[in-house]
Amino acid sequence: MKLRTFLCIVAFLLIATIHPCFALMGITHITRDQAKELGIQIRVQGNGPREAWVELEFKIEGQLKDFDHVSLEIREGDKLLIGYATLREERSATGTAKVHFMANRAFLDKVTLRIVTGFPENYSGNELRLKDFVELPR
Repeated sequence: MKLRTFLCIVAFLLIATIHPCFALMGITHITRDQAKELGIQIRVQGNGPREAWVELEFKIEGQLKDFDHVSLEIREGDKLLIGYATLREERSATGTAKVHFMANRAFLDKVTLRIVTGFPENYSGNELRLKDFVELPR
């Protein structure tokens, strides 16, 4: 009888603690037109012959009101080179967030920035592939 009660309690606890996986994230690829509607701007400025500064700025409102962080990913085709490198944002009093980094110009077409919104239980990723947004400076 004690074993049966114990098994019932364990089964109840297992069922009660089942929840969605925190690792799942809905990903949306953002086009230039969608970025403009969302108030997203990407700027690239040369820094010498090989490097460039990249700046992403957006308004924390509408679809991006639950902004959590921006992460950087670098891929070569289907091969992941760098994944989930979180960038530190600067938030302004006017309700915008800005991140920036410097990279070799040869790699900019491989970079994807992901604006993550929501909470750990329901993260959403808004992906911006740099090659779709900027003409790479020479």
